[in-house]
Amino acid sequence: MSSECASGTEVTPSLDSVFRIEFEVDWPPGHAVAWLVDGPEPILVDAGSPGEAAEETLADELGAHGYDIEDVDHVVVTHPHSDHVGQVPTLLEAGARLYAPGPALEQLRRDPDDLEAAVRRTAREAGLDGDRADRAVEQAVDSLERDWRLLPPDEVDVSFDFGEPFDIGGHTFTPLYTPGHQKTHASFLADLGETALFSGDALIEPFRAAAIHAGIDRGAYEAIDAFYGAMDSFEALEADRAFPGHGPAFDDVQGAVDSTRESLDDLVEDTADALQAVEPASPVEVSYERAGPAEHPATLLDTLGSLGYLEDAGRAEYQLVDGVRQYESTE
Repeated sequence: MSSECASGTEVTPSLDSVFRIEFEVDWPPGHAVAWLVDGPEPILVDAGSPGEAAEETLADELGAHGYDIEDVDHVVVTHPHSDHVGQVPTLLEAGARLYAPGPALEQLRRDPDDLEAAVRRTAREAGLDGDRADRAVEQAVDSLERDWRLLPPDEVDVSFDFGEPFDIGGHTFTPLYTPGHQKTHASFLADLGETALFSGDALIEPFRAAAIHAGIDRGAYEAIDAFYGAMDSFEALEADRAFPGHGPAFDDVQGAVDSTRESLDDLVEDTADALQAVEPASPVEVSYERAGPAEHPATLLDTLGSLGYLEDAGRAEYQLVDGVRQYESTE
């Protein structure tokens, strides 16, 4: 089936009708990507970073393909991180229809007091105390409030469940549950004549996104196991091209799965080695031994997830000492 794009030319749905929109961010890799699916009902998968500069980028990039912001009919969200939902308010105001994972919306409706208590306990068990624990709590609550503003749950038009296909602009999107980087992360298989995989931050070719998963919160120690589970979901797929939330589009989906698994394997083994070097040790001490001092919490979150994975595998165990997890290797 062919259709007309904004320029008036006939468009046959294909992977060549997917266009990259790149936004600058202040952390590695320095950009985030949304994807424009051209057609009579233009679709954006993810919505870039917040702010006026990003809004200008969105307008300029859409303009390069013959569209105004008001022409975008549908916005599909992979996960509620600010660099992927930043322009949702702009697009909602312009009249776009919004699609997001139901579990992500429930997460955004969470009671901030419950979040604060859970983060404070997880931070304490990890070995963060004093100002560092207070910063973790403050960052978590601020992130919840910010993401709620950027992706207001009550303004979502379609709340979807994982595994249940839905139609957008004449295309079928099938949402896959792909956690690890983010607890409610969705990737999408889309029928565009050929099969597109919109993989968000769950599968990126040049690198692996951090195992942020739940953040410093309940579920932090499940992050690596969840990331491996996401790779299991990708393993059986037959997609012609993947369009990730960072980095370039790529054709070798299984190659990216393999390299992500290797990265996870290396992380787990590095964590096991670090634990043996400093045991008994708190997660913070293991993280410092593994990667040195790091300002970004992603380094600690990778370590928490790895320790949880080692524990589940019977390779590590811990005891609570004055409220702090003290891990030891069982190998």
